[in-house]
Amino acid sequence: MKLSELKEQIRSVVREQFIDEMSQNDVHVKEIMKFYDKGSSNVKKALSLYLLRKPNANRNQIIDELGDMGYHDVWEVMDHFKLDLEGVKKEYVDKKGTEHVAAALPQTEEEPIKECKTC
Repeated sequence: MKLSELKEQIRSVVREQFIDEMSQNDVHVKEIMKFYDKGSSNVKKALSLYLLRKPNANRNQIIDELGDMGYHDVWEVMDHFKLDLEGVKKEYVDKKGTEHVAAALPQTEEEPIKECKTC
């Protein structure tokens, strides 16, 4: 086994077992917040709906929610909005609006979030 493979294996174990919450200084959280800050009102609304299930959460509420998430949860947010670590939007287009995010949200607390078909 190469040294680089060993290092990656150790990192994956650490990520899975020891990272419970994300810091505001984490690169993933920073990229999501950069996406939020530079985005239009539709982007802000879509991110708010996806994270907090309400359309008009403020910046601090979004940071708090991201901070409570685990490593894999934050990656799911990045994957959903097609973000990479350079903060470039790959495919997410503002014209889609927020209806597709709202349609994926559960109607009750017990119902799971559905997979968004249009993103």
